[in-house]
Amino acid sequence: MDLRKPLGNKIKYFRKQKGLTQEQLAEKIGIETNTLSNIETGKSFMSFKVFQKLPEILEVQPYEFFVYDENITPEYKKILAGKIKNIKNANQLLLIENLINQLK
Repeated sequence: MDLRKPLGNKIKYFRKQKGLTQEQLAEKIGIETNTLSNIETGKSFMSFKVFQKLPEILEVQPYEFFVYDENITPEYKKILAGKIKNIKNANQLLLIENLINQLK
């Protein structure tokens, strides 16, 4: 699987969620705007140094850049549903509810 396009889409999504333009995010990262544009469109891949800055700037966890809808198979959904049904901790259930609401 080529990660450039889905990873670029995630960066663009999180950037827009933060209300940042490409110019603003590029400046915060320390790269040119056209470089960020190429990353977001999947034309090029970013350096690890650039990737290290993104979670803090965009206020997301690093793993969130690699969670794509196409990764969620029906079998995986069944496994997740089973695990959720077994959760008894109210804080964990609230967290899951908030995550689900954000996906809607």
